[in-house]
Amino acid sequence: MSKIKISNHKFSSKILRKILNYFPPLLVNRIKIVENDSDFMNLKVEIKYSWFNKNLQKSIFGGTIFSAVDPYYAVMYWQIFNNKNIPMEIWIKKVDIRYCKAATSNLEIFFKLTNFDIKNALNNLSKENKFEVWHKVSVVDTNQEICAEANVLVHIKNSQNHNLSKLKTQCYI
Repeated sequence: MSKIKISNHKFSSKILRKILNYFPPLLVNRIKIVENDSDFMNLKVEIKYSWFNKNLQKSIFGGTIFSAVDPYYAVMYWQIFNNKNIPMEIWIKKVDIRYCKAATSNLEIFFKLTNFDIKNALNNLSKENKFEVWHKVSVVDTNQEICAEANVLVHIKNSQNHNLSKLKTQCYI
């Protein structure tokens, strides 16, 4: 099995946002990051209600909602660690999603990481070289009604065996 080369490219939050917003699977489904902070700890994602993403019942496809939930926590962790010169292998291992009501308007999803989340990850990675954490997100419509709820399992691996023992005690954000 070949080793995965992890990119050491550093992107500003503005550039990364543009890259993601023009990524074809997200663009076609009308999924867009509309707000983010400079360190990518908070994201607001919007799904525009469009004929591209609505089904025969005139609601947004469940797959579109799933696509909007799937990538962002992995990208957020990757951006945070990579900008601190500790690149990690990060991916979404599992998503449990529950659809609550038909989505017949624009949708919003808020993704948030805290300093505790980053410290917790670093602490566990310094012990075991891998870490998994669940994050919960809600998908809300324009009336602030929940259309879907998801639990996202993020898998983080220190595949390059960086020495993290010094970093785990620091506030790194």
